[in-house]
Amino acid sequence: MLRSCQSADVRVLRGAVVTDQVIVEERPSNVRRHILWLTVAIYMITYMDRVVISTAAPLIQKDFNFSLETMGWIFSAFQIGYALCQIPGGWLGDRFGARRALSGVVIWWSVFTAATATMWSAGSLFVCRLLFGMGEAGSFPIATRALSRWMLPSERGWALGITHAGARLGGAFTPVLVAFLIASLGW
Repeated sequence: MLRSCQSADVRVLRGAVVTDQVIVEERPSNVRRHILWLTVAIYMITYMDRVVISTAAPLIQKDFNFSLETMGWIFSAFQIGYALCQIPGGWLGDRFGARRALSGVVIWWSVFTAATATMWSAGSLFVCRLLFGMGEAGSFPIATRALSRWMLPSERGWALGITHAGARLGGAFTPVLVAFLIASLGW
C-alpha cells in the first residue's frame, strides 16, 4: 500500500513513491500471509477430497456391487468435470474477483463432496463426481490469481511452493485418516 505525498511531482516506482523531495517506502500488509495460509488450506482440502473416494472405493464397490469398470467411470467423472472447467473457473476469478469466485467454487465442491454419501446408483455417483470436479476445477486458477495479486513478486515462487506442498501433504495424510474414519463410522 502506498501513502499519498503532498508534492505535485509524484511517480510510483515498484513499491515506492518518488517525489521531488523524498522516497517513501511502504511495508507490505500482513494480509498477504493470511491469503497465503487460506490458500494452503484450500489446496490441502482439494487434495484430501480427491483421495477420499479412492480409500472408500472397496466399500462403495462392495455395497453397490459395482464392477471395476463402473468404478473407473465414477473415478473418471471427477477428472472429466475438472478438465472441462479449469478455463471457465479461471474466467470466473477474472470476472468476479478471487474472493467471490473462490468462495463460490468452495461452496460448490463442498456440497457435492457431502452429497457423495447420499448417492444411490452408479449414475448418481457419476453425476455427483462430475459436478464435484467441475466445482473444484476453479480452485487452483482462482487461488493462483489471488496469490499473484497479494504476494510480492519476490515471494511468489515461495508461496506457490508452500501451497503445492500443502496440497500434497493433504493427499498423503488423507488415506490414513479416512481409513480410521471408515473403520469407525463406515463410508
